[in-house]
Amino acid sequence: MVKRSESKNKKAFFKRLNNREKTLAIIVLAAFLTGAWLPGRIIVSTSPSLNHRVFFLTRTKGTIENGDYLVFKHKETSFVRKGLNPDNDRMVKKVGCSPGEILSVRTEKTFFCGSRELGTALDTDSKGRTLPLFQFNGTVPQDSFFMVGDSPRSFDSKYFGFVHADEIIYKVLPLW
Repeated sequence: MVKRSESKNKKAFFKRLNNREKTLAIIVLAAFLTGAWLPGRIIVSTSPSLNHRVFFLTRTKGTIENGDYLVFKHKETSFVRKGLNPDNDRMVKKVGCSPGEILSVRTEKTFFCGSRELGTALDTDSKGRTLPLFQFNGTVPQDSFFMVGDSPRSFDSKYFGFVHADEIIYKVLPLW
């Protein structure tokens, strides 16, 4: 009996609201739900290797194309990660060369995807440490991607090689 009267009281309460109050209640509810969901879908990159800093996480289903930004966890990035929090082992870069395309390294350690220049590898990092150099000339293997940053100093596939599709966690959309 008590439940039935509570239900009637709730219905009576909403009937007493005017259209403006109902609209406001819906907006507040939508903002609350978005506020609970949205923060888990936004990431901030502090790396100076990208032109963008804020990204929206999406699923990786569908096609991945050159220029798409991806979040990945690559096993060969320990060089740059030494001394950092082991839970902070994800990187954000964009796809520079996709499976089936021709990746080549030409004079002075400059990488190309077909005829498009991707960047030149450096000898040392900003701390003077010698950087590894990825050696490859040929067709990008199936389910592998050559990842690049926007900055010439980006620690990317020029140093650690291909990122396999299994290492990709999210596809991200730059917001800012």
